[in-house]
Amino acid sequence: MNEIMNITEVVTMTSLEIVNLINKFREEEGNTTKKEHKDFMKSIRNEIETLKGVGIKAEGNFSLGSYIDKNNQERPCYKMNKSGIMQMLNKESALVRYKTQQYIEILENKLKQDPYQHLSTEMKALIMHDKKIQAVQKEVIEVKDNLNEFKDDIPLFAVECEEVAKAVKRVGTQVLGGKASKAYKNKSLRAKVYSDIYREIKREFDVNSYKAIKRRYLEDVLDIVEKYRLTIALKEQIGILNNQVIWE
Repeated sequence: MNEIMNITEVVTMTSLEIVNLINKFREEEGNTTKKEHKDFMKSIRNEIETLKGVGIKAEGNFSLGSYIDKNNQERPCYKMNKSGIMQMLNKESALVRYKTQQYIEILENKLKQDPYQHLSTEMKALIMHDKKIQAVQKEVIEVKDNLNEFKDDIPLFAVECEEVAKAVKRVGTQVLGGKASKAYKNKSLRAKVYSDIYREIKREFDVNSYKAIKRRYLEDVLDIVEKYRLTIALKEQIGILNNQVIWE
């Protein structure tokens, strides 16, 4: 369906349509000479070959196609964009070139107003349906993005607060010397260590409670906990209780 939506607002005409236009405008200026489609086709082929000879690809301006003639026979023709059309009018009179350009500009304006006017009713309906689906999909994506941004800016969820608390206890236990250590079993000292870790978190984010930190910073909070280092005073107290060298 995306291919349908990529319809470009560019006027294209067949070489047969251009020949009919040329003859119409020639007649308006009193020129009774009729241009034959086969001769016009030959001129296009010569133009393409000439450009190819100097290293210029003309496929963008001319593409080979076909049409059904009055005898129900398939005949070759070229589909041409505006540049290709004007390129092939260089031998026509100023009036023919001018009126052809005016005709193309009218088509371009109509195409800008309704780029799908040449399509069937069924195809138009299909395109409009696809547009509505794309609009809804865009709105859903925007809502999701806004929701994710909102969720990142609100305070830590309860489960995330619990994750932080567990990390604090785990790291605090480690620096105290483990659960079997005398320092860990000292409730006052243990509370001081835990409090110091929380104090460092709150200082970093300038909050009164770690629970007020935005969810987007959860990983940063956990990183601070993992990198926690004891103060000199706490090291000494733990070392004395554990009867060991001051914690390095």
